[in-house]
Amino acid sequence: MIHMVYDVTGCELTGLGTTELVGAMRKTAALLGCTVLGELPVQFQPHGATAVIVLAESHITVSTWPEIGLAHIDVFTCRADAEVDDAVAPVLAALRAGEVKVQEVTRLGPPTSSRSTVESGASGNCRIAQCS
Repeated sequence: MIHMVYDVTGCELTGLGTTELVGAMRKTAALLGCTVLGELPVQFQPHGATAVIVLAESHITVSTWPEIGLAHIDVFTCRADAEVDDAVAPVLAALRAGEVKVQEVTRLGPPTSSRSTVESGASGNCRIAQCS
């Protein structure tokens, strides 16, 4: 599992709408080899936006604060072969990013047996088979 968090400062967000932002996020998903299941873009007034793309392999989120040139990007995927830093380039380009700080968050992988799933308290629709 890969969970990367990007803090992006010095962004030039004037004129960036949710349509362009979601388009860049979809490109990132494609570069990761992920399947987009849905999206939820929200434009706030007077400024700023948050967009979420739900993937079969987890999610991508972006939140912006144009008034201070700040954006946060969160990419979480169970694709261990993903090159997230390369794939996030379309989003960084859309944000017209200045400085980018990256953190990799250590996450546990999926349980190895159904017994572990029950014992861990996990429930619902786990699609481990899609994670490679």
